[in-house]
Amino acid sequence: MSNGLYLGKSVDPATGALGAPLHLDPRDLLTHGLIVGMTGSGKTGLAIGLLEEVLRRGTSVVAIDPKGDLVNLLLLFERLDAASFEPWIDPAEARRQGSSVAQAAAAAAESWTKGLAEWGLSAADVASLRAAIDATVYTPGSESGVALSVLQSLDAPATPFDDAAEDLRDEIAAIASGLLGLVRIDADPLQSREHMLLCTLVEHAWRAGRGLSLEDLLGLVVTPPIDKLGALPLETVYPAKERQVLVMALNGLLASPGFAAWRQGAPIDVDAWLGGTGGRPRLSIVYTAHLSDEERLFVTALVLEKVKTWVRRQRGTGELRALVYMDEVFGYFPPHPANPPTKKPLLTLLKQARAQGVGVLLATQNPVDLDYKGLANMGTWMVGKLQTERDRERLRDGLLGAGADAAAIDALLDATKKRVFLLHDVHRKGPELLHSRWALSYLRGPLTREEIEPLMAARKAEPAAPAASPGAGSGGAAAPATPAGPPLAPAPFRHHFLRQHGGEIAEPHVFVKAAVRYKGVDGERVVLRAWPVGAGSFAEMLDADALVIEEDALETSGPDNLRFPDLPGAFAAGSRALDKALRERLPDKLSERVFEDPVTGERSRPDETREQFARRLVAAPGAEAKKLEQKLEKRRRDLAAAEADLATRKKETWVAVGSAILSNIGLFTGRKKTVSLPGGVLTKNRMENTAEARVEAAQADIAALEGQLAELRQVDPARFVEAVLVPPRNGVKLLRYDLAWVY
Repeated sequence: MSNGLYLGKSVDPATGALGAPLHLDPRDLLTHGLIVGMTGSGKTGLAIGLLEEVLRRGTSVVAIDPKGDLVNLLLLFERLDAASFEPWIDPAEARRQGSSVAQAAAAAAESWTKGLAEWGLSAADVASLRAAIDATVYTPGSESGVALSVLQSLDAPATPFDDAAEDLRDEIAAIASGLLGLVRIDADPLQSREHMLLCTLVEHAWRAGRGLSLEDLLGLVVTPPIDKLGALPLETVYPAKERQVLVMALNGLLASPGFAAWRQGAPIDVDAWLGGTGGRPRLSIVYTAHLSDEERLFVTALVLEKVKTWVRRQRGTGELRALVYMDEVFGYFPPHPANPPTKKPLLTLLKQARAQGVGVLLATQNPVDLDYKGLANMGTWMVGKLQTERDRERLRDGLLGAGADAAAIDALLDATKKRVFLLHDVHRKGPELLHSRWALSYLRGPLTREEIEPLMAARKAEPAAPAASPGAGSGGAAAPATPAGPPLAPAPFRHHFLRQHGGEIAEPHVFVKAAVRYKGVDGERVVLRAWPVGAGSFAEMLDADALVIEEDALETSGPDNLRFPDLPGAFAAGSRALDKALRERLPDKLSERVFEDPVTGERSRPDETREQFARRLVAAPGAEAKKLEQKLEKRRRDLAAAEADLATRKKETWVAVGSAILSNIGLFTGRKKTVSLPGGVLTKNRMENTAEARVEAAQADIAALEGQLAELRQVDPARFVEAVLVPPRNGVKLLRYDLAWVY
């Protein structure tokens, strides 16, 4: 099979003699492959040789490199001279070998020239491979290579969510698991409320076509746009107070200076990685050797999920379209019950990627560290020298399960040694021994970030090409960019929006709702004010002029084109600082200018104009007028009583006078006498005069009171004087406060 992948030569298990060149049909990798071998077995050399062959035939490769060995694929020295090797010689290693760097470089050049020739290769093959491939080393969290913006994975997919709901949910789950892993929150996707909340928030945004920044996501954790988590109310499942722990953990990640590099660089664009550029195969190495275990899991899971989504959008084919290689898979694909975020996408690729022409190749030192379901889906095994009997038995059981003969397997396993591997391929008649060929690339060993930098200097200097949106398929349009949302607001502050002038830049305000009781004014008055927050404290904020607003003018979202400044530092002090400032200074800030009437002594309400106050005084008399009315009513009653008393007195007087007259003329005695008024008549007369005086006094009082009342009812607004009304400290009751973006 001369047109296959040239891996090396066959080996006679009895004598160890090399036989004919051994080629692997590229299509055999569609049933996926596994390279196993202890340290020093030649596993890395075999893997790099296999990747070189895949690239030589024009197939793109995505390689995840947790150790730094795979960057050796870029060390292609077409002249095979000492000068090419010298920059990559390890001085410490040269000293241990008793030679200088120059001597070690010359030895390496000679060794590579000779080694390639022994395997039928030459500098021309090195030059051909170097010219053929388009290689990039991505360094997430670092600018040594091409920076990889992991958090751009929160961008909304270009395709409608429901068109790829299963894949997108898996991507979201990987993002959530990765973020929680970075902050060391152990989150079971099926039981963790942190994981469920993050997944729900991202899906909610993506369904609306909105991408998210990490700041946006934190803001949504603080103020979720959802009421339920599953079938239960959100506040029951995950109360706001308990969510604060998650907010602070993720905010600590954001605040970390080292995390800034994670938010810059190229996106995870699998369509570009595996689609090739100008017909050239593309080698995309995701270098993670510099990351912590949690960070590696995060990045690897995202890459695998993106690959899985891309694979499912490809048309079916029986040819090898692309290869995904992962070096040292220990910890990423463990047996049950361990379930890191990398396990599900790997298992899905092993089960499903074959139909779309994508092969998966894994490498490890210890087969017992692999999930048995994954092993069952691998059709090509390359087994080198194993470290323990347990590893041997695990591989032996797997090979027997794949149909190999037990005696043959034992004999071949016994014959493995450095660079000699047992090759089991389900497409071949039986297992055989393989001696791996010499690598075209210089196998320098693991490269550091500092060593990667010169390799990628030219690539980083290239102008950035427009990247497809994460999740976009081949030929898919990029999702429209959306402005960043408001910065994270610490709990319990929530975002509100208030349109004042219709601008595009929002300004942070604190709005306050309070019930206020002023001395001398009946009842409480509810007020709503908004103060702009500057660079100072919340106490200093209250020295600014406040906006008088209506509560129904506050909205929970603003226009899409709204831009936001950073949240002022006052918010870092938290709600306690605001609460204290409001309780100490709010009464003075809620003073009102009012009008006082010097005639009635009445005082206007805080929101009344002069004219409104005047009309109210006419329609509803004040206290002075009420007193006058009460006096007038009393005097009128007094007058009525006095008039009744006067009438009685007059009647009594006339009766007394008549009796006296008749008595004097003898009408009753028959004898005439001189007329005289008895004392009783005079008394009655005096009483009558007193009653008349009371009536006249009452009438005079009534006239005077009616005059005064008429004067009060003729209200001239010009007579009012201004006064300042300040509520007492116990007259202000704080109802609520929150963050408002005024635009």
